[in-house]
Amino acid sequence: MSYRTTPSMGQLHENSCWAACLAWWLKAVAGGRPSWTQREIIDIYWRSVDDNGAMQPQYLVTAWSRDKRLKMGTMVFKTPHATLDRLPIGPTPVCIAFKHLTGFAHMNVIWPNGPGRVIAMEPYFPFPGANGRRTGRFVDREIEHYNYGDAVILAYANPFAGESDTPG
Repeated sequence: MSYRTTPSMGQLHENSCWAACLAWWLKAVAGGRPSWTQREIIDIYWRSVDDNGAMQPQYLVTAWSRDKRLKMGTMVFKTPHATLDRLPIGPTPVCIAFKHLTGFAHMNVIWPNGPGRVIAMEPYFPFPGANGRRTGRFVDREIEHYNYGDAVILAYANPFAGESDTPG
């Protein structure tokens, strides 16, 4: 399946990469999951964001995996120097939260594109762009692009995930 048939999605503001990635992932992966807009996602998970609208990592790990509607699991992998080419990334896209080389926290949606490479749905395009006018884009990257900072968080399709219906 070509996930590029689902158009890329740009984030609404500087810190809403997580909402853009989840909205895109829900559309691309489908499988009985909701089809929410970024605005709906931000409204649902408002308790999990900081004052700047950024998703707090500890909340992402618990809120997304506990929300049965998402059918999603989460895992944390310590970095740097992790063997990211051994991450459990199958053919279905996964959301990956990571520390960007320039120091800010960010999220993409990725899936394999050959040994050590992934296709990323990058929501922060064009850069610098304007709030509400980003389109996102698909980028071919080395998996090592994500091997910076303390950890990466993977959020992946798991039809058995979720301990409660309570989001955020």
